[in-house]
Amino acid sequence: MKLLEEILGFVVLTGPLFVIVVWLPASIWAAVKLSTRLRESKSRIPVGLLVFLIVFSLPFADGIAGRLYFSYLCATEAGVKVYQTVELPSEHWDDKGNALFLHEQAGGFRLGEEYPVEYSSGTYSTLFHIDNAGYKRVDGQSGKVLGEVIDFRYWGGWIRRNFSTNNTATRCGGSIERSNSLIRQVFTPKE
Repeated sequence: MKLLEEILGFVVLTGPLFVIVVWLPASIWAAVKLSTRLRESKSRIPVGLLVFLIVFSLPFADGIAGRLYFSYLCATEAGVKVYQTVELPSEHWDDKGNALFLHEQAGGFRLGEEYPVEYSSGTYSTLFHIDNAGYKRVDGQSGKVLGEVIDFRYWGGWIRRNFSTNNTATRCGGSIERSNSLIRQVFTPKE
């Protein structure tokens, strides 16, 4: 039984390597076949290299494009967004200006009934396997969104998703620090 587990572990860990070992000769073969059909000898090498690079990168293209799109989303849309601030009276603040309504240890928030949270999650891009999640802090009376935290998760290209034993998402945007940052940016002391 131990031998079977070791063999299966070896197959799982070297699975992507088998793809490269098989795909590399196929890419070279395609480059040579297409470049030999050209009549001009000056263009054979550049065309052959271009064909090789295109054919060899095909299995990895969705991972590369997905990572680029994920990085773009992280830089432009993820993180804390504040749309409106709320001034709270002095009983909500201590002498140093720290919020009394924020429980750092318990992760709680005492103004939850007046300013509830609306959570959202879903698929952002099915093509690149990117999810988004987040939440909005809302004014309970008017329903206006005061601020939000936007989080993106990228699950990788097809090789990572299919050959990884424990595929976890790469994420950006949301965290406990950003959650507390949103609360501190939305709620300010009344002067």
